[in-house]
Amino acid sequence: MNSNYSDTLSAWTGNPGSATQAPVDANPANLSGSLPQPIESPDRALAAESNSRFLHVVEQGAVLRRSGSRVVITKKKSVLLDVPATKLQGVLLYGNIQVSTQCFRNLLDEGVWLSFFSRNGFYKGRLQPPAERGGKLRQSQWERSRNPEFCLQFARSVVHGKILGQKEVAAAYAKNYLAETLSEGHRSMTDSLERLGSVKDLEELRGIEGSATRAYFERFRRWNRSEMPFEGREKRGTGNPINALLNFGYGVVIRELEGLIEAAGLDPSVGFYHQPDNDRPSLACDWIEEFRHPLVDRLVLKVINNGIIKVDDFEDREEKGGLRLGQEGLRKFLKAYEKTLVGCRSKEDAETPKSWRSVFLHQLGRLLDSLTGKVVYRTHMEE
Repeated sequence: MNSNYSDTLSAWTGNPGSATQAPVDANPANLSGSLPQPIESPDRALAAESNSRFLHVVEQGAVLRRSGSRVVITKKKSVLLDVPATKLQGVLLYGNIQVSTQCFRNLLDEGVWLSFFSRNGFYKGRLQPPAERGGKLRQSQWERSRNPEFCLQFARSVVHGKILGQKEVAAAYAKNYLAETLSEGHRSMTDSLERLGSVKDLEELRGIEGSATRAYFERFRRWNRSEMPFEGREKRGTGNPINALLNFGYGVVIRELEGLIEAAGLDPSVGFYHQPDNDRPSLACDWIEEFRHPLVDRLVLKVINNGIIKVDDFEDREEKGGLRLGQEGLRKFLKAYEKTLVGCRSKEDAETPKSWRSVFLHQLGRLLDSLTGKVVYRTHMEE
């Protein structure tokens, strides 16, 4: 399916107040592979957001140029964004973005890498200066993966963020469906949080995570107001449409996070909570935990409770592993997903609204710092 829809500029860079920008319409391309493309325009996103070290551009037809020590993003005769290059570590370009030869050379001379994605987040490759091949970073990552103390510390942070995300979703739906959705499940999630500090190994941690998740999905069952049944969480090969939608949503986010991990020079297959297992993107599996519930679960509940996705949008492919979305269902879900990513991350205690993609980049910086020993990793739920 080859259809067009309009989008807006999404660019993030280092210093609040140091950039000038103007939102403009764009024209994202088709989703790679066999997935259909959203065809209607999402709501206008924030034109630019602050994020340390990374410049992230998705405005189709934009051009990156250099003007002295600054990177200038233009489209036709308009200046969309003007930012200092001095603090940049990486530039991430989505889709049809042009870069002048002078800008390429200057960024490489300054030790800044550039990574390229399709318009819908599929990682294509990376251009890097000789001193920034990522060898030391990956070596640190591999060494950390063999350090039980680091793995437990990182995994504890990941699970802490995951349970905080569960509680955030539960609190949001308690406002709509009264306190019936909290009660025992809320206490179980709170108890699980309190037990994290005394965990001694990954297996014990997985047990606590499992208890919290079972309590959470018992509440999730009550938040489902659609015609589709949901009796509990099922993973691969499910015949339940809501579980199939959850599985697909998690997979889409993992794919996007995997691209960011590769773009930064890390090895997606080397994780700390999800241990390396052949070519599984274990680090992306670690990283998604803080985003599963506030991003994917809330999106799934929205599309089913509002009747955007219905049972007729699924097709039974038992020979290929259970239910999956049909073409029209995929179109509707991906449209809602993209709209969610470029819209505001509605976290009540956040000082400044941010899009989900801006949150991803902020957390990527924290992830890199944790691997180089500068900080202990903290999820976005712990702002």
